Amino acid sequence: MNKLLGLILIFFTFLLPASGQLKSLAATATTSTTIKFEGYSNFSLPSFCDDKGRSYVKLLQPGMGMDGPVFRISNKGTVEAEFDITGTLGNTFAVRPNGGIAAAHLDGKTKVIDNFGPDGQREVEIRLEQPPIPFFPMQIAIFPSGGILLSGAQYRASDQASAAVYDPNGHLMKVVALEGDANSGHTIPIGNKKSSPAPLADPSSISRSVAITGDDGNVYLMSATSPPTVYAISQAGEVLRKITVQGPAGAAGPDFGIRVIKNRLVVEFYRECSGSQEGSCQGTVFSILNASTGERLANYALGEPASRVLACYAPDPDRFFMFQDAPNGTAIEIVESVPK
Repeated sequence: MNKLLGLILIFFTFLLPASGQLKSLAATATTSTTIKFEGYSNFSLPSFCDDKGRSYVKLLQPGMGMDGPVFRISNKGTVEAEFDITGTLGNTFAVRPNGGIAAAHLDGKTKVIDNFGPDGQREVEIRLEQPPIPFFPMQIAIFPSGGILLSGAQYRASDQASAAVYDPNGHLMKVVALEGDANSGHTIPIGNKKSSPAPLADPSSISRSVAITGDDGNVYLMSATSPPTVYAISQAGEVLRKITVQGPAGAAGPDFGIRVIKNRLVVEFYRECSGSQEGSCQGTVFSILNASTGERLANYALGEPASRVLACYAPDPDRFFMFQDAPNGTAIEIVESVPK
C-alpha cells in the first residue's frame, strides 16, 4: 500500500506545472549603446521602460552626488533624449505617455511635479494639493490620462507609507489605502541565515519600493517588504488587487525591477547577498506572475551572478533586456531561457 501511494505521489509530481522550477537565462544577443558610465554603481535604480521598448535610466556623475541626467535609450542602443533633472528628489521620476518624464521636487511643504517633453526640454510644472497626512515623495508614476500617483513615507511616522492619486492638474483625487502599509521593520533577508536576517544599509522597505505604469493603464506599486507586495491601482485611486510575490527558492530579497506587460507581472530579486553592506548583493532572478491572479508562471535566473540592470521585458517568449558592462561603455544584452 505504501509503495502504491509513493508511486501515485511521484506520478502527480511529474504532472505538476514547471512554473516553480528555476530556469536558466543566457545572453542571446548584445547591442552596444552610446552611453558611457564608470561601472555598475553609476546606475541609479530603479530604471524604467515604455511601451515602445525604450529604456529610461539615470546615470550618476562623479562628484555630483545623486544629481545626474536621465537618458532615454532606444532598443537599438541609441540615446534619443537627455533629461536634466538636477534639483529634483534623487531618482524620483516616472515615464510619461508621450515619451517624456516627470520628476518631483519640494517647494517648502508643497510637492511639485516637473514635466519634461520627449525632447528633454522642461515643460510646465504641476503643484500638488497637500494630502490630509503629508508624506515625503519617494515613488511617482503617471497614468495614461496624465494623472499622477505619488507614494512615500509619512513625515510624522517615517516607518509608515502613504500614497495618493492626483488629476493631471495636481488636484488630490484620493488617498490610496494600502492594506498593511510597509514599514522599516520589514527588512530584506541576506545570506543563508533566514532566521536572523541582516538588514541592508537602508533597511526601509518604503525607500526601496517601486511604482510603474503597466500597459493595462494601471499603476503597480511594489512594496519592498519580504516577501514583496504589489498593489494594482486604478486611475481613480482604487486598489484593484494585492499580490504577495513569493520569490524563487533561495532568492535573497526583492530588487528594484518590476514590469507589467501583456498581463505578465515581472518582479526582480537578488540572487545572493554576502553581507549587510550596500553592494554586497549580486546576481538576478525573476518571478513571472499572472498580473490579474498572482499565479506564478515561471522563475528565471541569470546563468552567472554578475550585476546587471533591468531595462525592458517582452513576453512570448520571455526575454529580458539588461544593461551590462562592456569594454567601451555599456551594452544591452537580450537574455532568454536556455533549453535543457
